[in-house]
Amino acid sequence: MGSQCCVQERNGTRTSIASKDIQDELEYMKEITYGQQRRQILLYEDKPICYFLSKIELSNETITTACSLNERGTTNEFEQYEQIQEEIVKEIQDKCDYSISPVDDWIILCDNINTKSSLKLFIKQMEIDKKTKVNATRCEFIVPGKPQNFIDFMSHFQKQKELDPRIDAFYPIKQNEESKESVVYLSYKPILMTSAREFIYYKKTKQIDTNVWCDVSKSITDSQYPIKNKVRGEILLSGYLIQPLSNLINNDYINNRFKNKNFDDYSFVRMYSLCDFKMSIPFYMAKGQVKQEMIRYIDLVYQKLQ
Repeated sequence: MGSQCCVQERNGTRTSIASKDIQDELEYMKEITYGQQRRQILLYEDKPICYFLSKIELSNETITTACSLNERGTTNEFEQYEQIQEEIVKEIQDKCDYSISPVDDWIILCDNINTKSSLKLFIKQMEIDKKTKVNATRCEFIVPGKPQNFIDFMSHFQKQKELDPRIDAFYPIKQNEESKESVVYLSYKPILMTSAREFIYYKKTKQIDTNVWCDVSKSITDSQYPIKNKVRGEILLSGYLIQPLSNLINNDYINNRFKNKNFDDYSFVRMYSLCDFKMSIPFYMAKGQVKQEMIRYIDLVYQKLQ
């Protein structure tokens, strides 16, 4: 492999850098039959090396740098995304600013002002071409703590995978820690009559104002990431804006909505998502599914940040 991973000389007392999860898995493999082991191995046959690297935890004392998880893996590769980065950062800001993109014609799925997160969720069906209709979602909510805690949690692939049992694989194909950008692989398991889905997308986190951060994603097309045995979905635009709730204390809407909260204890999030899963679901069914899944997900995120 052409991967270049600069690792500091290991401490003699550190005989293993494998995580406890991997050790537990090895012990489990000893206990099952050969046939069962073979089925387990088949699950990982198509996984790239970066998938397995993402399962190994290296401490800060052990690593100097660990760029380049894929064969090319240089920071120069991200230069090709400079234009798309500027475009999607601007787009997600507009989508999360209701004065620019009003929600008047959106359907409110829930307005849970009396819950901890105060989740408010909207949905709208959009026609992206003459043949395809896709459901867009918007939501706003609060989370405990500083914005950086939320950003770190949302960018932690393993923690996100643990929140959603439908996820099969979720890891960075390549990443540039300094500029907070990455190319990400995400796949979902087949569910009932729905075949497995996968996404490959560019992800960028950026501070756009004083104490205001943006995280945005968009699918990319690249010949080095061919489609294999799964339907390739498309993230047309997805992301969020986050800032301390105290930033908005002079906003009449926010001040009234959270009048019983200590503004210094929370961060305010607005999310937008427009994804094409390459499937057709009646809109009335999609509304119920989105509502159920988003309420569950935001509740879990809130709990993890407490």
